[in-house]
Amino acid sequence: MIAPVWHNKFLKISYMNQRFLTKIACCNSIITCIFCIISTSTNKWLYTAEVLKYYVNPNDTTTGGSEDYLNQAIYFKNATLGPWLFCWLDPATDFHCTKVNYFTAEEPYDVTTSVEFSVHRAFIFMISGAVLIIFGSINAYFREFLGKKIFLGMANFACIIVYMAAISKEVGNKIYASKIDDPLFHYSYGYSFIMLEISFLGNEFAALFSLIVYMAKRDERMFNKYHIRSVSEFLDNEVASIKQPAVIINLSEKSAHYSKFGFHISRNYQ
Repeated sequence: MIAPVWHNKFLKISYMNQRFLTKIACCNSIITCIFCIISTSTNKWLYTAEVLKYYVNPNDTTTGGSEDYLNQAIYFKNATLGPWLFCWLDPATDFHCTKVNYFTAEEPYDVTTSVEFSVHRAFIFMISGAVLIIFGSINAYFREFLGKKIFLGMANFACIIVYMAAISKEVGNKIYASKIDDPLFHYSYGYSFIMLEISFLGNEFAALFSLIVYMAKRDERMFNKYHIRSVSEFLDNEVASIKQPAVIINLSEKSAHYSKFGFHISRNYQ
């Protein structure tokens, strides 16, 4: 099977537009780098609120009964999860933070703790993405690193997907509350995680604008190369066409001269 041949269409962008797209790509890269550093250094990635269904307040003196059951207080365990600290509080414990231990062997005892243990696997992609973004920003200023490829967008994307998948897995595998009851677990993403998503989008836009400028410059060089080649071939053909009649004229003059000279010799010989 022979694939059809498609004509190559050159991407033509003016020099001013190329500079404009390059400036936009640089601004996106700088903003992306700042957002990723802030997202990595802050701890507001995930907010959770777990209903303590079987918690009994020791200070509660109400008696049992259907009316008391419907009007009883609901207690929550609120937590804030991040790459460095795990902060939480419940009715019996004040708000406090502990350092995240990535190599713990403890078993989770509630939904909040299980979510904390599950999202740890995403932070390695987050840290690698931040490091690659910094190297990618330095890459534009040092030519000796221009030959290397930095897959920072893929690292950020992997971090986002793994992080959201870990949360959905832990929350989705739990027993859902009935339709007449309120949910037993609430969660929302913090500004640190949202900034990571924005940094990923900024990476993609910067890569898109840079690719457009690169394709325009490549097509411009290719067009100039073929244009110069076609002009040189045209000039060579013109020079060859000019020289060919002159050679023919010279040959005809020489042949006439030789024939005349030979005729003169033969006549004298007679």
